[in-house]
Amino acid sequence: MIVIKLFDKVKNLGGIVTVEIEGFFTERFINLCKINNIKIWDIRNIVSGIIRFRMHICEFKKLKKVAKKTKCKVKIKEKKGAYFILFRYRKRKILVYLFALLIIISVLSTCFVWNINITGNNSISNEIILEKLKDSGIHVGKFKLGLNKNEVLKKLRSSIPEFSWIGMEVNGTYVDVKIVEKVVLNDKNKQSNVFGDIVSDKVGIISKIIPENGTAILKEGSYVENGTMLIEGKIYSKVLEPEVVHASGIVKIKSQYIFEKEYKYKNIIKVYYDKSKYNIGFSINNKEFYINYLKKELKYDKLKLSKNFNIFGNNVSFDLYTFNKYTENELTSNKEQILQNGNIDSDKYINDLVKTLNEGNLLDEKLEIIEKDDGIIYKKVYTVNERIGKFVERLQ
Repeated sequence: MIVIKLFDKVKNLGGIVTVEIEGFFTERFINLCKINNIKIWDIRNIVSGIIRFRMHICEFKKLKKVAKKTKCKVKIKEKKGAYFILFRYRKRKILVYLFALLIIISVLSTCFVWNINITGNNSISNEIILEKLKDSGIHVGKFKLGLNKNEVLKKLRSSIPEFSWIGMEVNGTYVDVKIVEKVVLNDKNKQSNVFGDIVSDKVGIISKIIPENGTAILKEGSYVENGTMLIEGKIYSKVLEPEVVHASGIVKIKSQYIFEKEYKYKNIIKVYYDKSKYNIGFSINNKEFYINYLKKELKYDKLKLSKNFNIFGNNVSFDLYTFNKYTENELTSNKEQILQNGNIDSDKYINDLVKTLNEGNLLDEKLEIIEKDDGIIYKKVYTVNERIGKFVERLQ
């Protein structure tokens, strides 16, 4: 049922005609249309012997046999649709070429980044962040196909350690970069009218706690979870009432991070060819239409880039396809090679992690190997010493 409705919408875009029939057997004409599965609608009786209705242009030729049987005259009174617009300008090849060129340019223009919007930064200017983004692989005018967002974010995090979180979304030609900056607890952000505590934002065992303003709640060796109070924003005295302050200090914990990955003895890898194939097409309500000239015996990765429009209530898009041809090869590895790959991957994991931590350094690592019939599970547990703590304002 859904396929039939979609096909009707495609035919509506192609062309609709208003047909007028004249004769003595107009009722028989309508009945024969229904018998022969010729879809007509908006049937109106103009005068005696003259009836008008609407139909798809692709079914108009079917009326010839019906008109011959009923001896009715058939006239087209009105034409609508893309078919008639293109037919009108069929002899003006330059206009057709310009129209096709306009579509191609419109589609290609969406393949580039035209604007970068940055939000959430307070201490670092947009100019510096844009420069770091450019070094990380994204800038205004960047071709989006093949863009690896995760790789860009990794490079950006390592180049600007002041950020605790960075997110990036690509919406058409716009790139939205959202930033959460780290809260640095020092004398500059102490305010006499803002009171609060320092609480834990990670899980681990305290290795150092030095209150600069306020009172330490826990001692070294204590286990903490997210939200555990570390330094209370109060100074106690045996004589005077407790003084409420803006808590600050240095808290470090020993926390654990786990790298775990399964490696197979036999893996299927894709080997891509240097040349890619391109194609254009269109989609109507997510139904794709394009000429598939690819060889069935070969394998391709398909990448689609679309420019969306809303036409007569239908979601229509012009699509640019990139097909990357590849072959599949079986790669066999032994235990020694797998362990070597695990060491490389785990080293990269911990090095990238330490760069994102606040004053973090590696203390210890433990390796665990789990052997299976088809491969190995490589697991390494890292113990890291890092600075933690976030300021939470106290409601008065």
